[in-house]
Amino acid sequence: MTRLILVADDPSAGALRRGGFAELVVPILHRFVWGPLPSEAELSAYLLPRGARRKRGHWLDFASRGDFLAVGGRSHGFLELVDRCDSVELWMGTRPNDQLVLIWLLDHLRDHAEIATKIVLRHLDSPGFEALVRQPADRTIAGVALSREHLDLGRLAWQAFRAPTPQAWFDLLKQDLSPLPQLRRCVQEMLDELPGVVTGLGASELRLLELLSAGYQHPSDLLPHHRERFQRRVYDYWEGGMLLDGLALAPVPAISGLAEWPFSVDMHDSRERLARYKASTLFLSPLGKAILAGEEDFSSHNPIRRWWGGTGLSNANLWRWHAVLIAPDPDRPDVDECREPWRPIDWGVREEAYSAAWA
Repeated sequence: MTRLILVADDPSAGALRRGGFAELVVPILHRFVWGPLPSEAELSAYLLPRGARRKRGHWLDFASRGDFLAVGGRSHGFLELVDRCDSVELWMGTRPNDQLVLIWLLDHLRDHAEIATKIVLRHLDSPGFEALVRQPADRTIAGVALSREHLDLGRLAWQAFRAPTPQAWFDLLKQDLSPLPQLRRCVQEMLDELPGVVTGLGASELRLLELLSAGYQHPSDLLPHHRERFQRRVYDYWEGGMLLDGLALAPVPAISGLAEWPFSVDMHDSRERLARYKASTLFLSPLGKAILAGEEDFSSHNPIRRWWGGTGLSNANLWRWHAVLIAPDPDRPDVDECREPWRPIDWGVREEAYSAAWA
């Protein structure tokens, strides 16, 4: 009997493999909380069988090669492997990206309901790896077979996240989301990452300023791998570093003292550059202090250009959040365009660079 478990992060995949939970464990490492979303065509191609020309960018790229020898290697398409396995389970944690991966997969499965009925959704009440660590060996995490209700809700939520404005995502709060118990939390946490009405910053950006105000001075003190300190679970290590770059390298910065930039794989490949980065002594700029005091708005002084789901945020299209969703003000003065474009992450090397960064 072949059991397949799908997760949305590497630590959970490793814990499941070591625990012997299943013959096949696949981490699906797409990141949807940061940067522009892939097109529907790109996402569909990602789940197709691996072609002769497709060496990377396949859903089984991060699966353990040895585990897949018994089933003929790692070239299977998603639907093909699901159909081939005797049992299939989704173990998705509470972090927003885990839930976004879940609703993407449910949306994809909605047109293949006959295959989806064999899949079990495990309801985790914490990030996947933490749930596995806490779980006694003789207990099974509760699960439920996927139904049409799950698939319909997954499509509704995924299309809402892909929409060109956050309005449909906000409207999910009016829906019954109970079939996916962690989805409401995901909706709320992603809304919190929209620019605030007063500060012009998302909740994770604001948290960086709060940590500096509390006396933490170095980049390693601020980044999301310190979970108990950072508190926010939206962004990972790489995305957190880019948030810090955005606050420190803006025309009118909110953070001063960064000694090396940009936060990139190239920087991590240089021992000297990485050492300078980690030794940076950071402090709040006058603007950063004024933002924390509720007296200034980051977006009034700096260009905004980033993606939130399918919404391209800019000074002229600045959707804001303050317990309610606030549409852009058409009369708001614009700020010059950002001089440096958003930098995509090479996910194929990010885990290796992460391991070396804080060793």
